Amino acid sequence: MHDHAHGRRAIEAMIRSADLGGLLRLAETFHGHLCPFVSLGVKAGQYAMASLDRPNTGMEEIIAIVECNNCFTDGIQVVTGCTFGNNALIFRDLGKTAVTVARREDGRAVRLLVRPDYREQMFARYPAAEPLFQKIVVQRQGTPEEWHHFEHMWEAIARRELKTPLEEQFIIQQLQIEIPEYA
Repeated sequence: MHDHAHGRRAIEAMIRSADLGGLLRLAETFHGHLCPFVSLGVKAGQYAMASLDRPNTGMEEIIAIVECNNCFTDGIQVVTGCTFGNNALIFRDLGKTAVTVARREDGRAVRLLVRPDYREQMFARYPAAEPLFQKIVVQRQGTPEEWHHFEHMWEAIARRELKTPLEEQFIIQQLQIEIPEYA
């Protein structure tokens, strides 16, 4: 592969070295803020890419099938390099925070599903976050001070969740899938 053909060199190095903090910083730039579900997307993307051991140049060597349209998906896009623009991101609205990342060449895939009790477990770890989450995110209310406090708390939780064992956050399956046609 020619040097000019691989604009993801730094990201691929972060994937190989499991630099979740560096990947999270990139995802924050793309997503606009930090939150636990961007963090989960980063972790899922890094795990899948390391597991599949296949760099992605954006030419559909890797595809990602996401089952949600929330913050998680932006973490997936940044780390895997699968986007709508390069035709490697497929959205199937199944209402689950999950992704299947696959190698086009042989259909080898890994699916990561956020555990159904993840949010409940996360709020149990950070009890001060849930009331602010309800007020700020769900109800779209709160004083400027509450918004500010919530943003800082949410960023800190996103960073801390990088250290939570993957198995506590995800159900992981190794799969063999039929790859969809090129876009």
